[in-house]
Amino acid sequence: MKKNNFYELNILGLKRQLPILKTPSGIYIAGFNLVGDMELLKKAGKSLSYQTITKGIKYDIILTTELKGLPIAQEVARYLNCDYVCLRKSKKCYMLNPISIDGESITSGKSEYYVSQTEYEKLKNKNVLFVDDVYSTGSTFKFMKNFSNQAGFKITGCLSVLREGKINDDNLNFNAENTPVICCGFLPLPEISQEKGEKEWSMN
Repeated sequence: MKKNNFYELNILGLKRQLPILKTPSGIYIAGFNLVGDMELLKKAGKSLSYQTITKGIKYDIILTTELKGLPIAQEVARYLNCDYVCLRKSKKCYMLNPISIDGESITSGKSEYYVSQTEYEKLKNKNVLFVDDVYSTGSTFKFMKNFSNQAGFKITGCLSVLREGKINDDNLNFNAENTPVICCGFLPLPEISQEKGEKEWSMN
């Protein structure tokens, strides 16, 4: 449901009003922010963990990025009883020999991420679950895939609270790399309609 520049999201028995926002790339999205939403985080963490186990996806450790992916990664790690690694957007003084990774996302555009050598080594030769808040264009996963080739680990699953697309589209169960994609709910794909020379955002 779209109402006054907001999209009403129904997920896991909860309702959230998402504002329609423009990203740095010029694409309009429904702004979804999990940070601080403990009610939804707990339900989503439990759902994603349950789906991971029932689908038989192998995992040793979780990988996410700062900031919006961090809270849900913590919840999933807690349910799956495993560690996680978070790529940071700036170097920290506590990082031993920080390693930089070029990345990109639909909300932040091109970014540079950092991870300590210690955490870098934790990922080597491991089955890794990539956890994020929203799986949209796949741009974040692409740079994660490049990072996995560099660091020597395997991404066995992509977990996100939401995914853009149609609920009954079987193609959304996997991405272009044939990696399983698990989510708790869907956001319709945005469309730009043009009336009277002005652009409006609509969702079907």
